[in-house]
Amino acid sequence: MSIQAVVLSGGAGERAFPLSTDRPKPMFELLGKPLLQYVIENLREVGIQDLIIVTGPESAAIRDYFGDGDSFGAKIRYTVQEKALGMANALKSAEHLLKDRFFMLNGNDIFESRLLTQVIGKAETTSGDMVLVGREMDNPWKFGVFEFRDGKVTAVVEKPSVGEEPSNTVVVGVYFFSKTIFEHIDRTPLTNYQLELAYQRMIDEGNVEFVPYDGVFESFKYPWDLLTINEYLMARFISHPQISDQAQISDRAVIDGNVIVEEGVRVFENAVIRGPAYVGRNSVIGNNVLVWNHSSIGANSVVGFSSEIKRSLIGRNCWIHMSYVGDSILSDHCSFGAGTITANFRFDEGEIPVDVKGEELSSGTDKLGVIMGPECKTGCNATLMPGVKVGPRSIVGPGVMLRDDLPPDKLIMGPAPYTITQNEIVLSAKAKEQKMKTLLERTGSES
Repeated sequence: MSIQAVVLSGGAGERAFPLSTDRPKPMFELLGKPLLQYVIENLREVGIQDLIIVTGPESAAIRDYFGDGDSFGAKIRYTVQEKALGMANALKSAEHLLKDRFFMLNGNDIFESRLLTQVIGKAETTSGDMVLVGREMDNPWKFGVFEFRDGKVTAVVEKPSVGEEPSNTVVVGVYFFSKTIFEHIDRTPLTNYQLELAYQRMIDEGNVEFVPYDGVFESFKYPWDLLTINEYLMARFISHPQISDQAQISDRAVIDGNVIVEEGVRVFENAVIRGPAYVGRNSVIGNNVLVWNHSSIGANSVVGFSSEIKRSLIGRNCWIHMSYVGDSILSDHCSFGAGTITANFRFDEGEIPVDVKGEELSSGTDKLGVIMGPECKTGCNATLMPGVKVGPRSIVGPGVMLRDDLPPDKLIMGPAPYTITQNEIVLSAKAKEQKMKTLLERTGSES
């Protein structure tokens, strides 16, 4: 059976703010690769190479990275969803490129490739026009929930009230359709649930097959989801130490456990990297630094003297000096002044709330630090309270205790932030680029 795959990689990503401001969600990197690449590798692993990636209007990052797919063992074509009008509308943009039966999945979901194998097996032994996947969960009311009768799917109920769930089996975001789905989409009004209403019509016709799945399935919807996804990827891909021959590691440094150290990395005396952990290309791990507990350091970053990085994701080109970063996510080009602390635990030991689009949501964890957009800075001795978000290009001044989210392009030195000019942002970026160049030249001459 010749199978295509439509990979949805557009959407505004508003719930993932501020991590989605400078790139589409599927392009967020973990272990040196964007999330979308893991999806493509799963598809290729089961023999699917004819891919259609649906992007939003800002698609340059995806197209530039993946191109025509040749370097990834795939044939990739692109369509654009001009406005974020839901999954059905995104799928419609790919209709003209589809032949018959195809997968539809999201570019920021992480799962095991055996899920695809299970679905293909079901599709090959049936003549149905749709295969849906379900997984049992303890909190099904947060999702679309299957209703069954005599073992057959009769409906999908979207986000039922607690206690009114028809089952504890929720819809997993990997779908298998024939082109019949488009007839039902065309007959369904445009709403947030247009796709679900369209395939409910197919369920009503008895034209559905069901596959149970008990493996890993994680989706990057909210910023803190990345910490969970990262733990799974590290367990899967860092099963043993992988130290590049082109890394320079002091004899007095400690590399303990399953750690990836990429080429060009410098690790100085008394530094400790305790796995699982990842250090990207050309990064510098300074004296007395501790990196541990599922931490990832992006390429060309510097973790300076006496810093601790615990269960955190640090982007590319970041600078950190004499700071504590715990259970946090930093985008690219961020800089922490000496003594910066990310508080990550409440006195009451409760789950940490996060403001998402004006609504306070529980992160579902009692350990969460800062969530920081690209090109941000902190001054010396700044403290960032649990679960706060810092918008792109913003600065937390020296000695400031940041208790509330900081919007983009703001500087806070006291009670109230003020707006940073574009000229200040450009000058800061140029100064940082020159500083990194000088450091690499100096450390290279000392080797």
